[in-house]
Amino acid sequence: MRNTTRAALLAALFLAGPLAAQPRHDHTGLSDGRELHQGDRVWFRGQHAVGADEVIEGDVVVASGSLVVRGEVHGDAVVGGGDLVVERGALIYGDAVVTGGKLVNRGGSVLGKVQEGSQQAKTTGAMHIRRGWLGSLQSGFSGILQTIALGILLAGVGVALTFYGRPHLNRAVDVLRRTPGNAVGIGAAANVLALPVFLAGLVLLTVTIIGIPLLLLFIPLFWAMLAALAGLGLIVVAQVVGRRTAEQAGEFASLQNEPFMPLFTGLAVLLAPRLVAHLLELTPFLNVMADLVGLLASVLLWAAASVGAGAVLIVAVSLWNERGYRGEGRPMGMDDLGTSGAHVA
Repeated sequence: MRNTTRAALLAALFLAGPLAAQPRHDHTGLSDGRELHQGDRVWFRGQHAVGADEVIEGDVVVASGSLVVRGEVHGDAVVGGGDLVVERGALIYGDAVVTGGKLVNRGGSVLGKVQEGSQQAKTTGAMHIRRGWLGSLQSGFSGILQTIALGILLAGVGVALTFYGRPHLNRAVDVLRRTPGNAVGIGAAANVLALPVFLAGLVLLTVTIIGIPLLLLFIPLFWAMLAALAGLGLIVVAQVVGRRTAEQAGEFASLQNEPFMPLFTGLAVLLAPRLVAHLLELTPFLNVMADLVGLLASVLLWAAASVGAGAVLIVAVSLWNERGYRGEGRPMGMDDLGTSGAHVA
């Protein structure tokens, strides 16, 4: 499944684009009764066909599926993750590109080049090896390095927060430990509202003349801030997991003498499933298990980032109000969700 999906994407994104840029063939004198379709045809998945009475003046691309050609294609035919069948009397003026499947010619004609990437084909044994053992090794090692890099980045940010913002970090940790339900609710709300807020920002900046130039800053800055919030959430959850682990082991002194150990321990626990998934990926016949563990690892990280981000948002709003932005007589709001009386070290 992994190889088929990758093949489909390669076929659709990397092959279809360059091939579509090739000049069209000028064909005239179409036989009567045939239906001419101008432009390209692109399908993302499924089984599709070009009828015997159809003439496609363009390319035909199926990203993930199969294609049967009974009529004429005046461009290229590109199929990913399935077979390309050329029936008797069919005609493809351009190239026929098949990735993740095979070309079945039942009497038709292909005037261009034939590029077949089927793993079952004897002529593509090198491709099979690359996608099998070598492909799994490369993907596994790449994933391991990415996981280690993520751990180092989070650890570095966590150490910096411990040095320069330890009271606020401890406050977010206390919020998560004392009122986890509030953190879960705020984190879930942030996930739901992220896209609507982004779209609303785009609309507001687009309808104002002054805001249009700011779009170049708003788009990357919004997602960068969202990623930073998720990273802070992971650090908060890592601190909670590390402290809980130290407390269960009876190492209370380590929380004071070694302030970084809870962070490192928590990050190791959070990233361990992701690391295991990439280790399993090193062996091709364990790819299914690697996919399953990788999915569980992704869900775990997403949940941890969401819950931790909820705690960070609660503390951020509380700090905002504590510095004089809360109006007199204002009713209880998000700043009261578990922040009052929080321990500050």
